[in-house]
Amino acid sequence: MSLTGAGPVAAQLRIVNYNVAQLDGVQTALRDVFAALNADDKPGFAAAPHLYVFQEVQSSDVAQILSRLNAVAPPGVTYAQGLYTNSGEDGTAGAQAMFYRSDTLIEDPTGHADIFTGGGRNADRWKLRLVGYDSPAATFFIYSAHLKAGTNQSDEQTRASGANAIRNNADALPAGTLVIYAGDFNVYSNNEPAYQRFIAPGTAQAFDPLGSGSWGGSGNAIKHTQSPQLNGPLVGGGMDDRFDMQLSTAGWHDGEGLALIPTTYRSLGNDGQHYNLAINDGDNFYYPGDLPRSNALADDLYDASDHVPVVADYQLPAAMTATLPADFGRVIQGASVRLDLQVFNSATVVAASGAGADELDFTALASGALSGGGSGSVLATIPPSPATIALTVDTATVGDVSGTVQITSISEAVQNASITLPTSGTVLRPSNASFSADSDQDDASLYFIFQVDTGLQPLEVALHNFGYAADQALLDVDSIDGIAPPFSVTGPLPTGIAGGPGVLPLALDTGGLPPGAQVADATIQSSDEDLPGEQTRTLSLALEVEVRTLLADVDGDCVVDLEDLTAVLAVYGRCDGEGGFDRRADFDNDRCIALEDLATLLTQYGATCP
Repeated sequence: MSLTGAGPVAAQLRIVNYNVAQLDGVQTALRDVFAALNADDKPGFAAAPHLYVFQEVQSSDVAQILSRLNAVAPPGVTYAQGLYTNSGEDGTAGAQAMFYRSDTLIEDPTGHADIFTGGGRNADRWKLRLVGYDSPAATFFIYSAHLKAGTNQSDEQTRASGANAIRNNADALPAGTLVIYAGDFNVYSNNEPAYQRFIAPGTAQAFDPLGSGSWGGSGNAIKHTQSPQLNGPLVGGGMDDRFDMQLSTAGWHDGEGLALIPTTYRSLGNDGQHYNLAINDGDNFYYPGDLPRSNALADDLYDASDHVPVVADYQLPAAMTATLPADFGRVIQGASVRLDLQVFNSATVVAASGAGADELDFTALASGALSGGGSGSVLATIPPSPATIALTVDTATVGDVSGTVQITSISEAVQNASITLPTSGTVLRPSNASFSADSDQDDASLYFIFQVDTGLQPLEVALHNFGYAADQALLDVDSIDGIAPPFSVTGPLPTGIAGGPGVLPLALDTGGLPPGAQVADATIQSSDEDLPGEQTRTLSLALEVEVRTLLADVDGDCVVDLEDLTAVLAVYGRCDGEGGFDRRADFDNDRCIALEDLATLLTQYGATCP
């Protein structure tokens, strides 16, 4: 089987931004929140987050966060630390930090940038690429920002200035670059200049997964991220603000390549029923039907920080692999040979429906000895469900043949956008059953002589594969019909006849037979060896066996005498097919009158019938 495609590629992408409040919360609770993020199946599937951006991370806390992430990571998942910079920001609550799964993402440190946003803090920009993908469209930038807090006009202006600095930086990237703006923006409404700057038209315009309308009031409680505490000990006030966001450029919202999976954007643990309350006030219904789990998560969120994480799941680009038999083997000329090309979307997903990856749109076109093609669309389902395209092999010409199929995809950022698969095989001439090695003979009449009561006598009938050479199929004998006692078929029928003959296992039981002729008309069915396109052929065989009281009694007068000797000598040295051959004198049934026949006569000379 010929198989071409990408190696292991990243699993669908879960991105989390979280203000961890300088790790001033209960650290066991923070650990439990990290564990809960690994198991969060709110959208119908769970995945350990692939990328975290944190706000309020002090220099001394970076290693501690990495250690905690890895301590609760599922088996096989390891987090790496992204480039961390701190320009004296520990005095203003801390800097930005990024951590990523090394099985999924690769950081390009040359893409890192610090952007001053006011309030003594920088936003950070990181550049990441999906593992297993080569397309530039599988690369993206993520910004993490902690904009100035506060409600006065000066604070609002500082936030706007910071948002403007971030947008200016992003707008300088090439058009179409995938960008995510994440963090604690501290904006109080959708009318704030900072928010409006993010979503303003331009090269890197942001789009809000929750829409750009108002998020204030109890009717929008499901959108809020701050504060899970009502009265402290950290910043309180209850769940009534949407400070934390993941905004993203248009390319994340087109459903192609890397793209946000609709309806997966959420505030972890926010059930929409705790407006202006602590998130663990009474029961929490984040996981419908599972109050213990929801309440435990709410308690951990309450203790861990004064913000809740924002979580969003993103689909991956498609990854194309394909299979085609590399060797279709040996087939008979004129055979109808179909080869199934199977095209897979091998992007690694955790949702069985395939929602975690872009659909693979492909076109296939065969050439050479292959013909056919087609197009299709394949989801990255669990288990894989490939598209199958039937291709046809041209078997009109005998010999070694080969062909290729070219599969191409224009799906955005697809891995392995073009695949060429070869196939080859051998086309054979049909076999040719014949009773003769020298000519194509489909009918034969054969004569045998045996003496009475000499037991079961084999009737050696040779069958040839006429004209056999390496480019011809082997010959099988499938059946012999018309054989009845005293005739019989005594063994397996010959198969795989090549250059030498196969012998039909026929016999006659002479026991108890009277002198005279025994006849049978047999029909022989032959076929090519078991290969695609095998053909059948019918041959006719007439058998006549003369049973004699005395084997050498040529003239049948019940005495072996001079007349019989004269008859043998008259045709001595002659073989079947030559003029003058007398089959009555061929006592050993070898189709020639030779010394053995003369010896048989001399042995019986003078004998008479009982």
